[in-house]
Amino acid sequence: MSVPAYRSQEWLFDVAAGRYDVDLAVSGMEAHSVEPLLAEMTTKAGYDVDRGAGQLRETIAGLYRVRPENVLITHGAQEALYLLYASLLEPGDEVVARGPGWQQTLDLPARFGATTKTVDYDLTNGDADGGARTAAAVGENTRMVVLNSPHNPTGLTFDDAQWEPLSATKTLVVNDEEYLTDFDRSVVQHVPGSCSVSSLSKVYGFPGLRLGWLVGPSDVVEKCVNYRRYTTISNSPLLEDLGLAVLRRRETYLAEYRQRLTDGWRVFREWATGHPQLQPLEPQGTPYVFCRVDLPETTSLQLCNELLDRERLLLMPGDVFGAPGHVRISCARPAELLTDGLDRLGRVVKSLSGLELAELT
Repeated sequence: MSVPAYRSQEWLFDVAAGRYDVDLAVSGMEAHSVEPLLAEMTTKAGYDVDRGAGQLRETIAGLYRVRPENVLITHGAQEALYLLYASLLEPGDEVVARGPGWQQTLDLPARFGATTKTVDYDLTNGDADGGARTAAAVGENTRMVVLNSPHNPTGLTFDDAQWEPLSATKTLVVNDEEYLTDFDRSVVQHVPGSCSVSSLSKVYGFPGLRLGWLVGPSDVVEKCVNYRRYTTISNSPLLEDLGLAVLRRRETYLAEYRQRLTDGWRVFREWATGHPQLQPLEPQGTPYVFCRVDLPETTSLQLCNELLDRERLLLMPGDVFGAPGHVRISCARPAELLTDGLDRLGRVVKSLSGLELAELT
């Protein structure tokens, strides 16, 4: 069985490649240099432990207040999710997921004979009843519920009360927590027997390390370890050593991230007051803004292509997440870069709105 084209990666690596010089699309901090970390590198380039190096697992276990046997180090968060699907899903199983969302969750379960039931976000009320509606979708054949809070692309985040109905389902709940900075708020603190997936890519600015993790029940971890032995075996010990150095500086990176979120949203909010053609949904702890596009005879995908062609500006069209009519704009950027990008966006929005012609006449 073939899998559908991966729309977000297709957009970044095929359609937009070479057509932009300002990036307000990638949904995390800009990449940090590893040079300050190299002084701590002492690891030899041998095989790593299949579960991940002990000190790194202990460090992550401490963040979640779990035991090291509840932690598996993976090749990014995406491998962690893949291992869960491959290790646990059987033909006839059902996965309950949210839409719009990450295509891996929506499409990949079918590769293992499972079906996916999608519960759409209610953007009109901030998805206040999202937890209850998701729990209500759980049926007799539901093997797992896969969530993403804080959510990509909408920026919405579950509050504590929204976890309660999911806990009552007695179904495995998996939460992609890439944008969570306080693991006391993790799903593993709210739903017994649940799994958290995260990485160093988005908040910390080290996507190139490809270092992620799975935190969950030890029996789930062991099933994922066994499947992984057939695929990547382990991470690179060199990258894990760098990852440990990042986590030792965790508070420094978190402080920078939080400041970028605060400053970026302020700049974007001020810009948006003069551009009503883009209606933003206030982010709840994410480095991007999800906007509804209101332009005459212009789709969100057309807008993003126009931006590439006219201004060499890269945004993420909501179409790649199953949310046509929207765009995702990353605002956790240095002020000069963000302002430059928004100026370019404003010129195209103004042109497509017919405002330039109106001003001339």
